[in-house]
Amino acid sequence: MAGLAFAGLTGCAQLPLGKPAASFGNIEKAGRSGTAPVAVGPFRPDPGAAPGIDTGLSVRSNVVVSPIQGSFAQYLRQTLITDLQAAGLYDPASPSEISGFLTDSTLDVPLDTGHASLGARFVVVRLGKAVYDKELKVSASWPSSFVGMDAIPSGVNQYGALYHTLVGKLLDDPDYQAANSK
Repeated sequence: MAGLAFAGLTGCAQLPLGKPAASFGNIEKAGRSGTAPVAVGPFRPDPGAAPGIDTGLSVRSNVVVSPIQGSFAQYLRQTLITDLQAAGLYDPASPSEISGFLTDSTLDVPLDTGHASLGARFVVVRLGKAVYDKELKVSASWPSSFVGMDAIPSGVNQYGALYHTLVGKLLDDPDYQAANSK
């Protein structure tokens, strides 16, 4: 946190998101979902998404970046794998595979209210046939501060939390649960 506060004072810093850690809420959701273990395939930016959606977000002259191959799509993939592994539902040899396309990734930390959004199209293929294909989106708003050393870390934390929120939305989706039931 001290590094982020210092970066807020100096500007022009790269601010990496924290390494994905399992979300207790998503572990519970996965356990209750009744879904089978699944493999996780490639994740990449959606071809129709804005250029640069995957590489960095500008926040008050700083740039938020992913620590996973410099890619927000890869960060989402790793967040999903981390949550599935912790729930005992990740199996690289599964006949079902989830892949994803990053469709939305924004972070805005103005002087009054901060906003962030994250979206992805998830595709589940079982034995070569698509059984689930849906875009899911999540967003957050929070009071933002005039002071960069307060506002920037808060915004980065809010944006980073959206990755688990999006994975949770997938795990809660009845269409996903039906497509990947045991």
